[in-house]
Amino acid sequence: MNINKAQQRGMATTTLMFLIVILVFILWIFFKLFPLYMENWKVVSALENFQEEQKITQKMDGDIRRLFLDYLSDKDVELFDKENIKQHLTIYRMTEEKKVEITVEYEKIEPLMGNISFLLKFENRIEAP
Repeated sequence: MNINKAQQRGMATTTLMFLIVILVFILWIFFKLFPLYMENWKVVSALENFQEEQKITQKMDGDIRRLFLDYLSDKDVELFDKENIKQHLTIYRMTEEKKVEITVEYEKIEPLMGNISFLLKFENRIEAP
């Protein structure tokens, strides 16, 4: 088997350019979505503060919402305000177990280009004693 070494030069320039375009596109999507996931990690961190909170079951729902907004403002997250927090934060009291289940659900829309957008749905839940 005789192989001409001149024909084995490696990847063609068009193939290399195609791979670079794909890599740039993937990185572009990553940098568009990563801040949204970082924001969600801050929401999860704020929820986890409730597990450390003492006597959370004795607090009123309004106090829990206000405390959650305070945690978020400490982390520079401006997803919710006093008007829309009731739509996104659900408080369920389990009286038999003496626990509180707190759920945060929200959606974020991130435009990509033109009329193409990403819709991300986040749901975070904790049980606090």
